[in-house]
Amino acid sequence: MNSMTGYGLFEKKSDDFYIKVEMKSVNNRFLDINVRMPSSILYAEESVKSFIKDKIKRGKVDVFINFEYLNSKDVKIDVDYELLNKYISISKDLQEKFGVIEDLSFSKLIEDPNIFKPQKAEFDGDYIKEELLEVVRFAARDFVEARNIEGEKIKNDFLVKLEEIKKLTDFIEKRSPITLKENEKRLRERVSEYLDSSEIDEDRILTEIAIMLDKLSIDEEITRLKIHIDNFNDIINSKGAIGRKLDFLIQEMNRESNTIGSKSNDIEIISKVVLLKSEIEKLREQAQNVE
Repeated sequence: MNSMTGYGLFEKKSDDFYIKVEMKSVNNRFLDINVRMPSSILYAEESVKSFIKDKIKRGKVDVFINFEYLNSKDVKIDVDYELLNKYISISKDLQEKFGVIEDLSFSKLIEDPNIFKPQKAEFDGDYIKEELLEVVRFAARDFVEARNIEGEKIKNDFLVKLEEIKKLTDFIEKRSPITLKENEKRLRERVSEYLDSSEIDEDRILTEIAIMLDKLSIDEEITRLKIHIDNFNDIINSKGAIGRKLDFLIQEMNRESNTIGSKSNDIEIISKVVLLKSEIEKLREQAQNVE
C-alpha cells in the first residue's frame, strides 16, 4: 500500500552536462503530473511523464528538472531578437505614457529562457534524452520508495483503528439481543395498559410486536459492517492503487453505523455508535492519503 505523498531526488554530472531531477507529490483525486524543465530539452517532457505514469496511479506530482551544459565551448546561444525588441518597445511605451521607470538590463534579460536559448553545437537529442531518463529513473526509485514507506505507516494506523471498530461492533452485536428483549417487554406492557386483557387478540398483538421488533433489529447492519471490516483488511493488504476502493468502503461503513444509531434507543449502543462513527471518520481522513 502506497501513500500519495513522497519525495525523490537524483543528480548526475559529467564532463558535458549536469542533470538534477527532483520529484514530490501530495494528495489528489486523480493523477496529475506537472513537469518544469528548461526549454532546450522540452522534447523529452512526454517521455518523462510516461515513465512516471507507469510507476504511480494517483497524486499530484511536481517534477523539477535542472539541465546545464558544462562544456561552454560547445554551446551556442540563440537570441530571439524579435521578442527582445518587443520587450524594449513596451518598456519605452510604458515610460512615455505612464512614467514607468525603464529598468531593463542585460542581467535581467538573460534570465528569460524565451529570449536567450543555450543550444549545444551538434546537439545529440537522443543521447541527452537517454541520460535524462536515467536520472528520472533513479529519482523515481527513491520517490516510490518514500511513498511505500509512508504507506506502511498508514497501513499500521489503519490496523489499530480497525481493531477498535471491531471491538465496538462486537459490543453492539452482544448488546443487541438484550435491547430487543427489553423493547419487546416494554411494547407488551404498553399494549396491556391501553387494552382490556379480555379484548386482546394475542396473535394479532404478537404479529404487531414482531413487525415492530423487526424494524428495530440491527442484525443485518451489524453483519454488513463486519463484512466491510474484513474487506477493508483484505484491501489494505493487497497491491496497487486502493485509495478509491477504501473511500467507497468507508462510505458503506458509515452508512451502516448511521442506520444502527437511528434504529437504536439503547443508551449503551448509542454511545458506542458515537465512538464507532468517530473511528470511521478517522479512517476516512487517513484514506485520503492512500494511492
